[in-house]
Amino acid sequence: MSKWTNNIKLAAGWIALIVLVAYLAGVIISQRDMGIDVAPNADGRMAVTAIEPDSWGKGIIKPGDIVVNVDGADPLQSEAIRTYGVIVGADHIEIERQAPDGSSYTITFPVDHGVSAYGTLFYLVIPGLSLVLLLIFSVYVYKKEKEDRAAKLLILFFLSIGLSYFSSAASGLLNPVGRITLGISFASIPVFFIHFMEAYLRNYQERFITRTGLRAFYLFASLVGMMMVLSVIPGIPIHPYETTALLAFFVYANVVIVYKLISKFIKHRSGELRSLFKFTLTGHTVAFLPFLLFDAIPGFFGLSFAPAKLTAIFLVAIPVVYFYLFITKRLFDIDFVLNRFFYYTTISFIPALVIIGLMAVIMHQNQYTWVKWIQSFLLVYFMITLFLFAKEFMDYRLRPHFLKETHDFQGSIDRFSKRISKVMKRSDLEKLLEREVCMILPVRNVSFLKIVQDKSMDRPTVSGDGNADPEIEAALQKLGYKPAVGDMIRLPAGTGLVTGNYGTTQHVLWIDEKVNHTSLNMDEKNWLKTIAHYSGIVYENLYLIEGLIENLETEMKSQKEAPSWVLRLIFTLSENERRRLASDLHDAALQDQLIWYRKLESLMLDYPMEDGLLEQLDQIKEGLLDVIHQIRQTCNELRPPLLKEMGIVEALEQLIQQEQIRSNYSVTLRAEPSVIELNDVQILAVYRIVQELLRNADKHARASQILIELEQRDSELYFYYKDDGRGLQLTELTDSFKHMGISGIKERVRSLDGDIAFHSEPGKGFEVQLTLPMNPHSEEGGENDDSYFAS
Repeated sequence: MSKWTNNIKLAAGWIALIVLVAYLAGVIISQRDMGIDVAPNADGRMAVTAIEPDSWGKGIIKPGDIVVNVDGADPLQSEAIRTYGVIVGADHIEIERQAPDGSSYTITFPVDHGVSAYGTLFYLVIPGLSLVLLLIFSVYVYKKEKEDRAAKLLILFFLSIGLSYFSSAASGLLNPVGRITLGISFASIPVFFIHFMEAYLRNYQERFITRTGLRAFYLFASLVGMMMVLSVIPGIPIHPYETTALLAFFVYANVVIVYKLISKFIKHRSGELRSLFKFTLTGHTVAFLPFLLFDAIPGFFGLSFAPAKLTAIFLVAIPVVYFYLFITKRLFDIDFVLNRFFYYTTISFIPALVIIGLMAVIMHQNQYTWVKWIQSFLLVYFMITLFLFAKEFMDYRLRPHFLKETHDFQGSIDRFSKRISKVMKRSDLEKLLEREVCMILPVRNVSFLKIVQDKSMDRPTVSGDGNADPEIEAALQKLGYKPAVGDMIRLPAGTGLVTGNYGTTQHVLWIDEKVNHTSLNMDEKNWLKTIAHYSGIVYENLYLIEGLIENLETEMKSQKEAPSWVLRLIFTLSENERRRLASDLHDAALQDQLIWYRKLESLMLDYPMEDGLLEQLDQIKEGLLDVIHQIRQTCNELRPPLLKEMGIVEALEQLIQQEQIRSNYSVTLRAEPSVIELNDVQILAVYRIVQELLRNADKHARASQILIELEQRDSELYFYYKDDGRGLQLTELTDSFKHMGISGIKERVRSLDGDIAFHSEPGKGFEVQLTLPMNPHSEEGGENDDSYFAS
């Protein structure tokens, strides 16, 4: 029942809105805007004081004319003239005009009915399109978010803007319905906006206004609306207080809104809501600034650079901004837009000024007032700014179609960036550079030069591959500065492009003159600088790798044992290779085996076979199952699944359970506490150590009982291993480090800066004690997810 009631209310609202809009449109179409302001003169007669531009009276009625009668009656009998001092809705006007010789004569002017072309555009078409647009917004918001209270308030905000704009013309014609509609809707705009912001910001746990303040705004808006209703009742002398109250309330409410937005922006200028409030502030600025700068503020000096009916169009920016904000739940990159706006308005100023200056010279400035020239300047300025915005789009969309001869610089950059990722030597990088430059530019020759800045010498040393002329090398030696990567050096012939810079060494790519004898254009220069910066990064990385290898060789020569960081690097590389091999086995060999197994199983089920053949195929199927099991087991050994997720204790429990199934020993694991926090590298190291010890116990020690203890002692991990196997001489163990897999245990422990000790005698088992410094923060970054190995 409630849904049916809501549908009836919604339909009734739509019908009322359509009827109201149709009535107001009829008023605008049928009644001409006369634009005549009158006031009593010294003799008590009604004299014309002003004629509005683009109205019926412009060019027909003159200021100073005396209104004798309107539609054959005394002007003072008209309620519009007595109360508002304007003439509206007349069929004919009789005026008394003074001739140049001082005599007076009367003229009767019939009033043309129907709206003018100017009025059709600014009073009907533009407000009507704005209202239709806001109605579309309202319907879309209602369909998408009909249960959201903020959505309903946003719809009321849209409708109040649309109705106030559309009814302004009828209100100007002193139509009672138009005045009431304008007064109520105009007063409701800021109130509905404040209420909407209060409801919307609740999603962010933010208040826009207190409940008491909101109620006060609704109360004042109701009072203003009531005053507008009373103003249309004849005999109630309330004018002009209702208009003053309406404008004062609207201005005050918007001042409060802007103040709230600015204070919220300042409060959240470093938080997540900064862009939200900057976005809303920009919307209000775009909506109100044209009216303030071009009409309201100049109005204090009796000027107007743009009529209010034109600047009112910008008010649509507010509903557009909040429609986008509410529906998409996203924001424009407002900083990106504003930066471009300021940039384009800056570079548009001089061209607009030049254009207006030339127009003044050609058209003789004395024919126009300075206000007209300011209006022309603003129009040209605005059009140039819009053109620059549009040019950015046209460059992207149209330039490739019109400038067919332009090289594919973007494709070259993409291709070059992909290829340099595989470069391992400087010579390979230089070959790649030469190939790309010769592919894009029509040049005769290129050469690679190296500049070494030697402090002991006055001039740098320049060496090359012999393809450049000696005068090029001489010119580079005379450089009085150290060029940076991407710099383009003017040379006696061609251009030098700095492609690498490391320490005292600069790499320069010399590019010969183009075969068509033209200089490098802007696009070509930008492209060369881009690939130079890519190359500079690769040059620096190659130098760093070479330095790292040299340091490693020096360390290995100066020490009998490899440093811990070298061991850690080796083990990391080893584990990465294990992971890749396990991934390849799982994704290729294992999946192929499963496919063939399912095909064989389907073949045995779908087709009748002899018992002997069926038995042989069944043996093949069991053999395939064994191979699948072995591959899966190999994958799990190469890279244990879910090792990081399980933690060291649970991982060891699973490893021990698997090993005991295949071996003849029993293992006791004691871990204190039950969860030990280690980083990924340490977990993997302890796991591999236990894996190696259990394998050794099965193959060499022939143990039956194994004890493993893990204990967390302050900032160290204590590990103890003991079995009852055959044991061995420790000297034998020491001598066999280069030949036994167990020697890797010692290297792993040393790579993590730990200590290890072995205890063993023949017939008395084997013991291992080790300690590792605990560091729960991971040292290994970017490992792939290995969870698929569990399948």
